[in-house]
Amino acid sequence: MTKIYTLTLAPSLDSATQTPQIYPEGKLRCSAPVFEPGGGGINVARAVTFLGGKATAIFPVGGATGEHLAALLADEQVPVETVETRDWTRQNLH
Repeated sequence: MTKIYTLTLAPSLDSATQTPQIYPEGKLRCSAPVFEPGGGGINVARAVTFLGGKATAIFPVGGATGEHLAALLADEQVPVETVETRDWTRQNLH
């Protein structure tokens, strides 16, 4: 089977939360955030791995968000090759 390498230049730590209702002038109480790996190439590597193929995600990482992103991919058993950067990996809130 051919091994696939993906390159993600702008990876992200995607986070999402929810609230049961939005009040115009009230305080919102949100659920605990859920985190997922994000970025085009990372998503391809995750899908290939999930389907039983072999893929390695290559991407820059920085700071605690980068460490969290790499740990999430390790939990999913997606092989990674990372390049350390001074800047933190971006985090998106959905």
